Amino acid sequence: MNDPTITLALSPDPRALALIEGKVTIDGYRLAVVHEFRSPGEQHHRFENMEFDVCEFSTATFLRSREAGVPFVAIPVFLTRGARHRNIFCRQGALRHPADLKGRKIGLSRYGATANVWARGLLLDLYGLKTTDVRWYACGHELFGASERLPVDVDRPPAPVPFGEEAAHLGKMLSEGKIDGVIVPGDTGHRSIFGGGRLERAMKSFPGVTALLNDADEIVRYIRARRIYPIMHTIVMKAEVAKRFPDFPARLVEAFREAKRLAPRYMTAEEIEGCEKEKAVLGEDPYAYVLGPMELESLEALNRYQIEQGLMKTRLDIRGLFVPDTV
Repeated sequence: MNDPTITLALSPDPRALALIEGKVTIDGYRLAVVHEFRSPGEQHHRFENMEFDVCEFSTATFLRSREAGVPFVAIPVFLTRGARHRNIFCRQGALRHPADLKGRKIGLSRYGATANVWARGLLLDLYGLKTTDVRWYACGHELFGASERLPVDVDRPPAPVPFGEEAAHLGKMLSEGKIDGVIVPGDTGHRSIFGGGRLERAMKSFPGVTALLNDADEIVRYIRARRIYPIMHTIVMKAEVAKRFPDFPARLVEAFREAKRLAPRYMTAEEIEGCEKEKAVLGEDPYAYVLGPMELESLEALNRYQIEQGLMKTRLDIRGLFVPDTV
């Protein structure tokens, strides 16, 4: 008999490249990996429309999907993580303090994007800035459950900005003074802590645009005090796949761990050093692919933030979201 084919959507992260290139396989299964997308938003949109069996998926959207009864389950593989401080931008000299955003208009790629949920949660926890204290503008395609019954009015353009073009659209609007701040998904991992990422450079190419929060010491203190290290993307699969192939989820976790062990061959010396600094700051490996105390704390915070932001109503049993024999 032919091995069953499992479609798997991934971004070309160094920790996943060995899987994408077929250097890591799972005996008894054929992995059909899709990895070319205009943006993560497009990838997630296609998965929520059931195009793939397994996907590196927006974690906030996954929580909303499960609350609504969508038959998805997760494994504890968190490919993309990082502090969200450096995702928030303003005009130079326009704000004396982040709390000055109260009453202002902030632009977003998507109201429900995971990175944007995290950034709003950060503003709430650190500066007391509630979602309802701010006026919002969202320019892109929303994902599951992110445009219904919100506690705030969200302005939107006549047609969503195409996937991958949201940051440039928002940077131009901010530079021209049409909005007062923007939150844009971007750099993760060690660059989200220590800086030097592509998003910051891209946004600063717009005249007068600067990062609102860019103090590495402050970011480190926040992570250590809260024990929250935001999870952007989680590996999620259709529940029917986990049920039909009960050995597959745990074996997929092991495949990702093996791909992660091969990641240094795809990384520069600077990237390897940055990942070691990231581990040192956290006091653990954030890509060990386990559901440990920091992962639980982080996912519970993301659930709480989505309730405050009107995206969810229910506190979920976080452990119950994962295939049991993978945690």
